[in-house]
Amino acid sequence: MNSKRSVGIAVPLSVVMAVLPGCSSNTPDSTESASAPAVALSESPARPTLTNPAFQPPSQDNEYTRSSGRPKVVYDPCTWLSDDDVIAAGYPAQSRKRGADLVAEYSFLNCRFQTDAVSLSVMSGNVTWDEDQQKNGTWLQPTTVNRRQAAMGREPETIRTGVKDCEVHMRTAVGVVFVSTRLKIQGEAQDLDPCADIMGVASIVEESIGEGN
Repeated sequence: MNSKRSVGIAVPLSVVMAVLPGCSSNTPDSTESASAPAVALSESPARPTLTNPAFQPPSQDNEYTRSSGRPKVVYDPCTWLSDDDVIAAGYPAQSRKRGADLVAEYSFLNCRFQTDAVSLSVMSGNVTWDEDQQKNGTWLQPTTVNRRQAAMGREPETIRTGVKDCEVHMRTAVGVVFVSTRLKIQGEAQDLDPCADIMGVASIVEESIGEGN
């Protein structure tokens, strides 16, 4: 992949809209995030995860998650994507940064990467595939990523406002993983296509999710 591309840093508008009204936005503070277990949030994680305290996910055990009846988010992109995965996708491994996690009635775990031209966000959530498609199916085109059900597109509101971004949504056992790219100023100046390499990035992300997840 061309090193000039990267994926959207901000949480996609489509994902925010997929969180139904009435959800709390209470998110654990950075102290809680740093002290969370150094494994993906599953009773039997599929693989070892990165142990750097700066990248650990927040606890998914609070009054909102307990009352929601939704499964915990298993796949955490910030600790399950290896440095080799990130480099293969065309991003510097040292650009890894924990994104804005949301742990409430609906939960989303987010990780960010960037080059000089593009920012990348990989977010894993427990909004269901059907809920996502009901909100975003009108502008997403069905596809597959390594035989996993997926959809790709550009959100109409960001097109209207001139934001150069692109998204791939992939179905998981408990929800959806969102791969989002957004051009930075340098990428816009080079007139890059935010969708040009996103399917290759999504393929690398999909492999890190693992079978059964």
